[in-house]
This record gives sequence, structure tokens and C-alpha cells, in this order.
Amino acid sequence: MGAIAVFLSALHDDPGVVATRMIDAAPHRGTEVQTLVLGRCAMAARTGNHAEPDAWVGVHDGLAVAFTGSLDNAVDLARDLWPDGSGHAAAGGSIDIAKLLAAGFHRFGAELPARMRGVFAAGISDGRSVLCFRDHIGYRPLFFREDASGFMAASEAKQVVAGASLPRQPDLDVVERIFYRDVDDEMPASLVGVRRLPKSTTVRSEEGATTLSRYWQPEALLESATYRQAEIAEHFTRLMDQAVSRVLTGRDAISLSGGIDSPAIAAFAAPRHRAMAGRELQAISAVYPRYPSVDESRYVEILARAFSIPLHTYELSANALDDIERWVGLADTPWPGAALAQYEESYVHARNLGARRVLTGEHAEFVAAMQWYTLEHYLLRGRWSPARRELAERRTRGWTWWALTRLVIRSLMPHRVMAARNSIGARTRPAVVPDWIDRRRAADTDVPRVRDRWRRSQLVGFIGPGISLEAEEVCQDVSGVVSRKPWTDVDLWEFFLSIPAEQKFPDLRPKGLVRDLLRGRVPDEILDRRDKTVFDEAHMAEVDYAALRRLLGAPKHRLGGVDYGRLATLLESERFTTLDYRWARNLAVAQAFLAQW
Repeated sequence: MGAIAVFLSALHDDPGVVATRMIDAAPHRGTEVQTLVLGRCAMAARTGNHAEPDAWVGVHDGLAVAFTGSLDNAVDLARDLWPDGSGHAAAGGSIDIAKLLAAGFHRFGAELPARMRGVFAAGISDGRSVLCFRDHIGYRPLFFREDASGFMAASEAKQVVAGASLPRQPDLDVVERIFYRDVDDEMPASLVGVRRLPKSTTVRSEEGATTLSRYWQPEALLESATYRQAEIAEHFTRLMDQAVSRVLTGRDAISLSGGIDSPAIAAFAAPRHRAMAGRELQAISAVYPRYPSVDESRYVEILARAFSIPLHTYELSANALDDIERWVGLADTPWPGAALAQYEESYVHARNLGARRVLTGEHAEFVAAMQWYTLEHYLLRGRWSPARRELAERRTRGWTWWALTRLVIRSLMPHRVMAARNSIGARTRPAVVPDWIDRRRAADTDVPRVRDRWRRSQLVGFIGPGISLEAEEVCQDVSGVVSRKPWTDVDLWEFFLSIPAEQKFPDLRPKGLVRDLLRGRVPDEILDRRDKTVFDEAHMAEVDYAALRRLLGAPKHRLGGVDYGRLATLLESERFTTLDYRWARNLAVAQAFLAQW
């Protein structure tokens, strides 16, 4: 995606100078720049890395608008605002997004973001105040700051730093919290002086006051509907088809794996793409012929034949730590888990095939697979029939009566007892963290209260700031490819949130409901697959001890809770376990970020 910058001056100076400085701080976002000034507000957009513009600024009906991303339901919004079809078309018959959002804000005010669908960040101003917001799930970042000079918001933290003329400095506390995954929605950026706007949230600046407001409350949707089984299938088919149709452009590829998440997308996308573009959707897949426990070649070949789509396979050549100094500089932060060099390799393969969007099955587990605490949810709410069903199925699977009794006791364990149990376990379990990490620093003793455990498990996809998503978004823009995840379409996710637990999880099979809903669309060999792909073999083969020694051997900044001496000994002996490597890789990203200073 492109980048935007918004500045509302409090000093009645020329705001355009600051907005230009902000947009110029992100030259990697493209070569095409637009700017505008309305009253005390200036906006800028930068784009050009993609086949079509993905960032705009415009003035309509007395409102200035900055937008970056994809508005998936633009046609539906335009129809609501202009039922006669007038007033919204730009050159070539496409929808003028800036004009659409201006009209939408006049009609709906601060409720506009809740009506939007897609991945986006935007700002709307009347020249005296400004409202900024980002999408429901937080796939498009937005950072902001308010000081004596005014209010500023932008796609990247470095842009806010540039607008405020701050020295670019790391926030060591934030970096350490990211490493230990001790994060929440309110956590600031990794650069000092910059705040992160939480997902599904607006920030309004007016007369020197800044107000944040949540515009979407997914927790209110939990188990909010009742369905017959046939209705669930009907709604799923309609909403998945809608989710896929919203993201297709005709120049698309799907990142295909042998699970059920991306095949579900392919089942709906392949015929849609064929009808839209007159050619087949292309599939790309990383294969691992040297590592049998990882390789899914057999399954992706079955899928390609079933969907009649061309399959392009490749072996990963990039290492997770390749070019890491460049990526942390672009992302303005360390991140957990993601391997941007490997993502870039995948995106380049897709781009070379002519694709500009890559569809993935990522994050489907947050939508349909969080099958935790179901028994206690049933017991605490007096839902005896599904509770008996779950216990009976566990008994059929070989659980002893004593094991079932312990499960029931654990399910009803009071909050204080569970918290104490977890705290003790964090100190005694051997495989939680490596021995060069202070286990007390890494311990997760945040235990939700008994009645909240299941509820929180269903909402886990909405918890946290999404730092890895921010880094991935920069990688996509630099690569000239947009990654879209149809499973997390808001309308589809809201549907799954509304399904009662006993229907959402009809049995103990992982994603049992989804497997049933996909029967007949996805090959049985995939839906009934019993072997599990484990990436440990490939991960251990990629360990780059030389790079790790360079990044971790004598860092200028040291994180608390890390025994760098013990780590150095392990690196010298080159005897990492998978646990060592997982933590060391994340530490290397953090140290590469801090090494800029």
C-alpha cells in the first residue's frame, strides 16, 4: 500500500511544509506524490509501487480526505449514498474514493469507518479539525502525535518523527516488550514520541484536544444468533464468496498450502477469477523436497488439479535474517515471528507471474479454530447437553474417568488458583523458554477470569497491536504486491463470532465445522488428512550461526533478562535447539533494530 500523511497545525503556520516533510520520509512507498491544504490542515499521499494507485488525497464538499489501502465495499457505499448512480464516478467510470468518503462523512459522521470494509487508513478534515482511523482488523497501520505544533498522523512512525522534527530514537522499553511479547493495543511505536492508533479506532483532533474512540465492538457479537444447520451452510457460502470476490482484481495469485485454510479460498476464488479475467487464478507454493516433514507437494498438486489452476512451486532460497538491517530500518520496529526476506521472495515470485495481489489462508485459525475452554464455557452456563457430548467424545477417544474428572475440575478452577498454578508452572516447565532467558521475565501469568476464558479465546485475533502485520505491510509495498486474507473479511468473521459454541465446534476435530462446510468443494484427501506439517526440520536447517553471532555477539544495547554470555557459548558451539533458534531469531531482529543507534 502507499502512504499518507496528515498534519493539523496549531500555530497557523503553513501546514503544507510539515506534510511534505512527512511524506518525503517514506520514499520507498512510491514515486507519485499528491498534496493539498485546506485551512489549517495539510494532507499528502505517496504511491506508485503497484499497478493501480493505492493512496489518494482530495477535497470535496468542504472536506479534505487522505486514504490508503483498499475499500472493498466502495460500490455498496456509493449505492447507499447515491441511489440514482450519480455523483461518485471518477475518470474511466471508477469510484472516486475521496469523494465517496467525503459524502459518507457528511452522512454518517464518525460512524463511517464502521460501514467500511477492507484494509485501509484514512484522515478526513474540514480544515479546523481532523478525524483519522484505520481498518477493523488493523492490517493498515496509522501512527500519530499531538504536540504544541499540532496534530500529525501517518502510515509510518518515521513520518511522524520527521513531521515533529524529533531525533529518531528507539524506545528501549517498547523493544524489550516486543521481544517478550508483552504487548497490548495501547503500546506506543518503537520510536520515541510516536503513538500507535489501535485497530478499529478513530482519533479526533480539535482545538488542541485528542480523543480516541472504538468504532467496532466484536465482543458484542459472540453467540448473538441462532441458526439451523442449513442456515450456517448458506451463510458461510454467501459470505465466503463475498469475501473472496471483494479482494479479486483479475491479476491475482493464491499462496497454496496443504491445509484447509488456503484451499478454502482457492475453491471460491478459482471460478470467480476465471469468470472475471478470462484466465485461471495462479497458485504459488513453497516446497521442501529435502525435508519430508515439511513438504506438502503431494497435497498442493492434488489441489491444483481439483481447481484446474496452474501451480508454480519454488524452494525457499532466502534466509529469515537476510537483509535484516534494511527491513528493520524500513519497518521502524522489530517484530516477532515474521521473516520478511522470505515473504519478499514469495511476493517476487507472484509478481513475476503477473500477479499484483496474493490471496492467503492466513489467520483463519482466529476465525474458526480457537477451540479452547469449551467445556468450562458449557458447564459455567448450564449448557449440559454440549458438555455431556464433549465428555463422551473424549471418553470415546480413550480418556480415563480420572482424566475427565481432572478436566472438569480444571475447567471450574477459580481465577486465583489458576493464576497461581500458571505462575508456578512458568517457573518449573522446562520447555517454555531457553535457559539463557530469565523465565520470570518471559512468564505469561495473565490468566483471564473463569467466565472470561472462552470469550477471550474467541477474541484473541483482536488482541494486541499487530506489530508483525505492520512490518509485513511495508514488505508488501516495497515488493509491489498486496497480500489479502479473505478469512478475516469483517462480515465473514462477524458471522463466525455469532455462531453458538456448540455449533461452531460440533466435535473435537480441529476446524470440524469448516471441514463439514467445505465438503464437496475441497478434495476429501485434504479435509480428511491426518498427518501434520511440522516446520522444525526446515527451520533448523536454515539457522545462520554466522549472522546470529554478528548480531548477538557484542550488541551495543542489551535487553534485560537475556544471558548474553550463555547465548554466545551456544552460538559458538552451534548446538541450538528449535526453542533456542526461535528466541534467538526474534532477539536478532530486536538487536538489528537497536544497532541503528
